[in-house]
Amino acid sequence: MVLLSILSCTLAVGAAAQTIASYTEPKSGITVQAYQSPTFTFGLALPTTPKADFIGVLVGQGSGYAGISLGGAMTNELLIAAWPNGNSVLASFRETPKYGSPPVVTGTYSMIPIANGTYVNSTHYTYTFLCRGCILADGTTFTATSANAVLGYAYSTKAPTTKANVTTAFSKHDTQGNFGFDLTATKTASYDVWAQYAKNVTNSVKVAFRA
Repeated sequence: MVLLSILSCTLAVGAAAQTIASYTEPKSGITVQAYQSPTFTFGLALPTTPKADFIGVLVGQGSGYAGISLGGAMTNELLIAAWPNGNSVLASFRETPKYGSPPVVTGTYSMIPIANGTYVNSTHYTYTFLCRGCILADGTTFTATSANAVLGYAYSTKAPTTKANVTTAFSKHDTQGNFGFDLTATKTASYDVWAQYAKNVTNSVKVAFRA
C-alpha cells in the first residue's frame, strides 16, 4: 500500500512491521479486523455482502491527528482524518492531487458517528463511525468485491493548526505506513446491528460531537 501522509511527504509502497488482528472496541463492543501499533489503530468491518458502506474504528494517541487513505496513496485518494478537540472528536474527508496538507472534500459519502465508541480520555481518542457511501467505484478507495485491500495511514503527535475547525491544515506527520486487509475476514453477520448504533447523520465534511 502506499501511505496516506496527511501532510507533505512522499508515499512508499510496503507494509512493514504490521499487525492485523481482531480488535474489539471496548465501549461499543464492535469487533473489527484492525491494523494495530503502539500509537495508531484502524479497524474495518464489512457486511457479509459488501456494497458501499463500512464501519471504521480509528484510535490515536494524545492530541495529535491520525489519518487513513482508503485507496492506499496520499494523492488522488479519499482520505479520512480525525483528531481530538477537548472532549470532542473531529473528523473530515480530505483529498489532494499533490503532496501537502490535503483540503477538505465533499461528495456523496458521509460519516455517521457511533457515539458509544467515540471518546477522548487521558491517553488516547477513539473515533468509531459508519462510513456511508465511502467505498467508491472511481479508483479512490478499495473495492468492496476485492479479496484484499491495501490502505495507508499517517499519524502525528502535533495537534492540527486550528484543531477546533474541521477545515484545519496539518503539519507534517511523525509516522506513516501501509497495511493490507483480508477483506473476507472483515465481513461479519453483526454488521447490521452495529450499523444501527450510528446516529446523527452529518454532512460529508465533518463530524464534531461531545465524547
